[in-house]
Amino acid sequence: MRRCIWIIPACGGLLFSGIGTALPLYESDLVSLHINGYLTAHQINIDGNTELIDGASRLSLKLETPAYDQWNVGFFLEWGLLAVSPDQEIVISGDQQAESGEIADPLYIRHGNAFAQHDFWGDFRVGKQWSVYYDIAYITDWYNVSGALASGAFALGGDGGVTGTGRADAALTWRKRWKGFGGEFQIGLQYAAHAGKLDYMVQDARGPDTLLVCPTDDCEYGISRGASLTYTVDIGDGLFLGTAYNRVNLDLFTEDGMLFDISDPAFPVLIRDDEEINESGNDFAFIGGIAYGKGPLEEGLYAAFNWHRSHNNEIAPPNSTMGVLNFFNAIGSESYVSWTWGALNCYSIYGGHNLLKSYDDDEFEEGLVTGDKYRLAKYFLGFNYKWNSHVRLYIEGGIDDSNRVAESSGDFIAAGVRVDI
Repeated sequence: MRRCIWIIPACGGLLFSGIGTALPLYESDLVSLHINGYLTAHQINIDGNTELIDGASRLSLKLETPAYDQWNVGFFLEWGLLAVSPDQEIVISGDQQAESGEIADPLYIRHGNAFAQHDFWGDFRVGKQWSVYYDIAYITDWYNVSGALASGAFALGGDGGVTGTGRADAALTWRKRWKGFGGEFQIGLQYAAHAGKLDYMVQDARGPDTLLVCPTDDCEYGISRGASLTYTVDIGDGLFLGTAYNRVNLDLFTEDGMLFDISDPAFPVLIRDDEEINESGNDFAFIGGIAYGKGPLEEGLYAAFNWHRSHNNEIAPPNSTMGVLNFFNAIGSESYVSWTWGALNCYSIYGGHNLLKSYDDDEFEEGLVTGDKYRLAKYFLGFNYKWNSHVRLYIEGGIDDSNRVAESSGDFIAAGVRVDI
């Protein structure tokens, strides 16, 4: 979840967290190809259970070539890696033969986009990429183990691809920077032409003990539009201000809905298969953010805070509601603060919070099976040591104060390592 733009001073050299510092594989006057990435893993203890797990490891390739009239064009590909602990399940059930379950794909796509850049016309990109919404959300997304849970970016329990707020799927973006008023402005515009199939079902929608199911070919969670504006002011170590808005079409129209009698939940009975559903709508997410400092884990103070409000951009766990969708309206906030010191800026202490709550959504809250609100609350504290220009060690702990609806994952303490290319 880390945004690839920072250049971070480290002990005895530079620790780069961005594609601009990638290792060259091939360079000529016509084309350049670079590789970048890092591997991270940590030993984590959650409520007494300890295991070694993968962090957010990734590997990327970037190709660039100059084009007519001072354009720079190319592509960027990035994969996530499960190098330490790919998910493998062993099934033993009664008299059945024990067998190995499926292993999670150790290599999965995070980014895949083509770009065209020009000093005057701006930066155009098409494909799976960081959204313009994330231009603000990223300022607090720097924890090693957890985080980025309350900005509205990684919505619906995924990477924010279908909503267009995180790593946006099938997106076309344009960003343009210009200087003025003692700083630098950036505007971003986005159109995401993606329609995801929506698994939509509501209990008691047509009376007690009924289940209304929308065919996935008819109900879609689709096309989104977004815009962002940031202003970086040349004050002290740098002041960042930003805001963004994203809106997604929510199409729940069908004439082929299926209505089931679920008096016996184990044996649902189809009552009719021509039930009309027409509840099309939208979701939106708004975010504002402020940050001060040279960057996370850079010399001195870095402090960042963002706040978001969304409509239908978040989702509660399955079976947490009765008779309504799991979508809910939300407000959330995140913070990240680091202080870095030492002769070579090797030592950093950092911490902050993630807080996400259901807000102004009576229908959702009345439909909760337990509790009266959704409330996710996590508080973090960590220490980072930059061993050299490519290796850093960290300890990170978290206190989970979430309620039952948000399915508290428990307090944790982790020790890990990150090795950069």
